[in-house]
Amino acid sequence: MRNNPTEAEALLWNYLVGNKMGCHFRRQHPVMGYIPDFICLEKKLIIEIDGGYHFEGEQPEKDAERTAALSEEGYTVLRFSNEEVTGGVDLVLETIDDYLITLPSVSTSHSRINNTSNTPVTADANPSLREGHRVGSEFADANPSLREGHRVGSESLNANPSPREGFRVGIRVGFGYDVHKLVEGRDLWLGGIKIPHTLGLLGHSDADVLIHAICDALLGAANMRDIGYHWPDTSDETDGMDSKIILRETMALIATKGYRFVNLDATVCAERPKINPHVPAIKACLAEIMDTDEDNISIKATTTERLGFTGREEGMSAFATVLIER
Repeated sequence: MRNNPTEAEALLWNYLVGNKMGCHFRRQHPVMGYIPDFICLEKKLIIEIDGGYHFEGEQPEKDAERTAALSEEGYTVLRFSNEEVTGGVDLVLETIDDYLITLPSVSTSHSRINNTSNTPVTADANPSLREGHRVGSEFADANPSLREGHRVGSESLNANPSPREGFRVGIRVGFGYDVHKLVEGRDLWLGGIKIPHTLGLLGHSDADVLIHAICDALLGAANMRDIGYHWPDTSDETDGMDSKIILRETMALIATKGYRFVNLDATVCAERPKINPHVPAIKACLAEIMDTDEDNISIKATTTERLGFTGREEGMSAFATVLIER
């Protein structure tokens, strides 16, 4: 066993260790006579990080032969280069997560998984290995409950009233918060609509505090940084920018990672003006931008009972929680 992991191995292990992916990974655990970089026995998923020598001479052929042998025993092998891990670990983690979602769990007894002897574990003796070790249409056909239960909702719950232990679905939750100062001489924009008031919110863009909180929640759920990262307040391009454009572009950003919006719950915190009369218009505006039904958008309003900067009418804040899925 190697005591000094490569930079890529150390980086990926930091994300895998301690059930952080919802599955127990082991580092350099022996299986079938060799030692992989990482393995999840529950899913029979092996992860290899290949350095330069893996692409030279006879090594690619040897790697392919080993992968084929492991595949025959029900293992799935994912291979990444050092550069793929160090240069884009988020994409690597997404790929691993997709396989963890799709692959079935198997018994982790010593006799079936930690098989280091020369006695093969045959597909005939273990039909689940024969039917479930590939990801794709054949695997989905053999495991319809996994295919139908990938989404959360009444249909999938009815089809799968008792989801198998450890099954994970492709949903993410995100939280966003924003605050802006109230000043004279500015329009007040909330949730994409202009609200009559003697003061407006100060900001580099139109300072729509509600939309900014929603965007941060969406980006956070998709693990895509925050609104300031994508639309910095030091850029001339964002000076006076309509926040509805930012929201529309945020929706497009999360879509590049395969996510779609499910629902939003947001709260605007302001002493004045009264927000509730404008909630229907805000919901209609946001639903149009986010291409969803108004029933998926909840907008609430509250005050701070005249406490703090909000109570002194020095500013407004907004909180947003979103659910996305893929």
